[in-house]
Amino acid sequence: MSQNKQLNMLGLALRAGQLIHGDEQVEAGVKNNQARVVILASDASEATIQRYQELCQRYNIPLNLTYERYQISHAVGKARSVVAVMNQGMAKKFLSYEQESEDSYDA
Repeated sequence: MSQNKQLNMLGLALRAGQLIHGDEQVEAGVKNNQARVVILASDASEATIQRYQELCQRYNIPLNLTYERYQISHAVGKARSVVAVMNQGMAKKFLSYEQESEDSYDA
């Protein structure tokens, strides 16, 4: 359930103009301190995953590897492997759904 909420949040962020997508734009957004959370497809290449793990760690930005490329692409309506939420409030909400999911497993 919370996964659907997270994917819906990506679509909402896109419509609000608060989502950057595509490798070059997301990388620039991280480096320019615009990205608040990065969502990378779990089925991306190992080199890409490692690069984003290092990049996000260096800039202290949360990285989400929950979804596959087709799920991210469906949520944003474009073929994408990586997106980033720029709005702090939307990013917090996205991450809170992740925490909600973890809490449901603990019950």
